[in-house]
Amino acid sequence: MTLYRQLLSGMLLLLIVLIFGVFVVQFQTTKDFLQLQQENELDNTINSVGMALTPYLDKKDMVATESLINATFDGGFYQSVTLSLIEGDYRIERQYPSQIQGVPPLFTYLINLEPLSESRVLTSGWMQVAKLTVTTNPAFAYLKLWQASVQLFLGFIATSLLGAVMVSVFLRRVLTPLTAIQNSAKAMSNNEFKQPLLVPDIRELKDVVTAFNHMSLQLKSYIDHQAQEADKLRVRAYQDPVSGLANRHYLITKLDTLIAHKTFGGVILLRADFIADSYEKEGYEAGDELTVKLANSLKDLASDEITIARLNHAEFMLLVPHCSSGELTQLGRAVLQKSAALQSDPLNIAPLHAAVGLVIASDSDTSGSLLAQADNAVNQARQQATEHLFLIDSLDQTLRLGKQQWKRLVDHAISHDQLSLTFQPATDENNKVLHQEAFSTIYDGQKSYSAGQFLGAIEQLSAGPEFDRYVIAKITAMLVDNPELDPIAVNITQSSISDAGFMRWLGTLLKTNPQYRDRLLFELPEISFLNQLDNIELLCDIIHRNGFQFGIDNYGHNFSSVSYLHRFKPAYVKLDFAYTQHIDDALKADVLSSITRNAQALGIIAIASRIETQDQREKLSALMINGFQGYVTQQAVQED
Repeated sequence: MTLYRQLLSGMLLLLIVLIFGVFVVQFQTTKDFLQLQQENELDNTINSVGMALTPYLDKKDMVATESLINATFDGGFYQSVTLSLIEGDYRIERQYPSQIQGVPPLFTYLINLEPLSESRVLTSGWMQVAKLTVTTNPAFAYLKLWQASVQLFLGFIATSLLGAVMVSVFLRRVLTPLTAIQNSAKAMSNNEFKQPLLVPDIRELKDVVTAFNHMSLQLKSYIDHQAQEADKLRVRAYQDPVSGLANRHYLITKLDTLIAHKTFGGVILLRADFIADSYEKEGYEAGDELTVKLANSLKDLASDEITIARLNHAEFMLLVPHCSSGELTQLGRAVLQKSAALQSDPLNIAPLHAAVGLVIASDSDTSGSLLAQADNAVNQARQQATEHLFLIDSLDQTLRLGKQQWKRLVDHAISHDQLSLTFQPATDENNKVLHQEAFSTIYDGQKSYSAGQFLGAIEQLSAGPEFDRYVIAKITAMLVDNPELDPIAVNITQSSISDAGFMRWLGTLLKTNPQYRDRLLFELPEISFLNQLDNIELLCDIIHRNGFQFGIDNYGHNFSSVSYLHRFKPAYVKLDFAYTQHIDDALKADVLSSITRNAQALGIIAIASRIETQDQREKLSALMINGFQGYVTQQAVQED
């Protein structure tokens, strides 16, 4: 029970006790008054009747005597009258019906008003002539007492209601500061920090509110400071300080992991000689300014899959998983165009001082061989007469499909239900399953294609909404058929986040299926929190408003501030796998610990993906990682 209700109940109970006490006292007073009134009325009646009867009794006029008695006592206020002569046997006796009207029987049963009886000897001079006995009728007293009780009771009810309203208004006013503290405390527990509370005039609450505002400000400052520290450490370890892009260490880590997992793709190496010339001829300030402009321009090509890094003063590399030679060439031309746009050439006649080398990776490549091939490709591109772009591709191109071919393959798989789902569990430190992430695979009868191979193509063609609808519908059907199934996390594509129709469809699905709240989660790409802010805000609002939860995938990939966590409140984040590799390096371990500490301060679970060995898991546990996903967790769940 709330403090308000306890105080209100206590004060109302006290008010009722006081009013009831007044009611009892007033009731008893009224009852005593009516009884006293009966006694006085009885005494006055006997005196007056006795004086009136004496002359008739002296004359022995019994007719007049009887007429006087009948006239006096026929009013219904008396129950019986008896007149007995002292000499002789003459006796007048009258009995009147004692009917109590207008009073509930229960009232007369509970309240006892005894009839009063009094006898008086009538005299004539010194001689006793008769004896008069009169007994009152309590019916009138009952009626008056009942009417008074009803009035008192109605007054009691009215006073209680008025008192309850006044007490309620008074308590709400007095407890308003406490209510504000309660609401602010709830918001603070969800890591939401509102404006400082108004300091009330009540002395005791003034101290409490002042202390609470100070504590809220300190906690907010602490969380903001942690986020800033995490950003600073990431910049030191993985980010180029001038361009804001990834540095060489981050790129190599990412490249090693992709190669180890046999993730086909390619690299784009841009050698911007016009930036090197600027550094040499105009100094570091001008060179840095040109570098920042190029970096901001290249960021337009970024996604959660594409990694952009600055290797040295004038070289930039893009790591592009799951792409064909045609797609890589198209992207390389876009890089070349952005470089040309920054080269100072008003007449558009000067040669381009930049070159782009493209390399499609093979199974036998290492990070060193890819970088060497990229360098060779740039040298070849410089020698091209028409376009400073050169592609090295040793793979069989029959194994690669174009965007439209991928889309037709996906459309065919959806229409013929050829898309299968596999699940990889994410667990906590105790191997308890947090959720299972769903991975899509297409099998056309001859070969299987993983989601990583075709998602890039359907994203570029904005075909993600149809694909996501199909996957979500398929998973909800599985949840219906398997009530004991662990919660499932579904990845949402960037094109779906930008699609109003998909938003409406998802909102309707979540609203009409509240039974899935604890069994269905959504993973949103981090890049959308940077490039699609309005759309992602709407999607997060739809998810939260319907009681569902979401996580953020590839957390930390885009080297942006992590302050958006405080705004959107995800249930978990999945760290970009580059952060969880090579954690034996002290600086990289500090970066990871800082990032996870910031998430934990906001009540967000930090999950490390692609965990292959138990030793890797134990090292990550020591760095405050509280969620794991990969081969080790899958094996542990299967053994359990």
